[in-house]
Amino acid sequence: MRIPSAFDSMNWNMRSPLRMAWSIALLMCILSACTPHSRRPLPSSQPPTPVGTGESDTSSVEHQLLATVKNAEGLGPGNPLLLSSLYSLATYYEDRKEYDKAAAQYERALKLKEEANGPNHPDVAAILQRYARLLQEAKRPSEAANLLLRADAILARSSSPAPRQ
Repeated sequence: MRIPSAFDSMNWNMRSPLRMAWSIALLMCILSACTPHSRRPLPSSQPPTPVGTGESDTSSVEHQLLATVKNAEGLGPGNPLLLSSLYSLATYYEDRKEYDKAAAQYERALKLKEEANGPNHPDVAAILQRYARLLQEAKRPSEAANLLLRADAILARSSSPAPRQ
């Protein structure tokens, strides 16, 4: 029996531009609520680019996601917004089939989650599963298999009853 993790309720499969735009907007709202309001506004010569209208929008989406990650990094390594931002950026790269860039974001998220919760936490297993799926798409099955074995071992330990003392 698998114990649900915090990531089970999150829909990380954001394939449509509308979902990606919504995610970015949500992350930016959260970030603005968590940071001091001393940030400079955008110069008037750089109006926000609407998302979902063409190929040039992808660089705008990437720029916004990278800016969100950078701002979240300033909040500290344990901040949940950083993990969420890394997931969004990884999903963006995965959708564009930029697997090496996506893998780098999953590795960062994995490292942060292991530091925060330990290497055997069910949330670490969720990241491992997602990262393994990416590696399978990237035609790296042996690496994906190793991650899945580790994730399965974590989930098996977390679902077993605690030993009696």
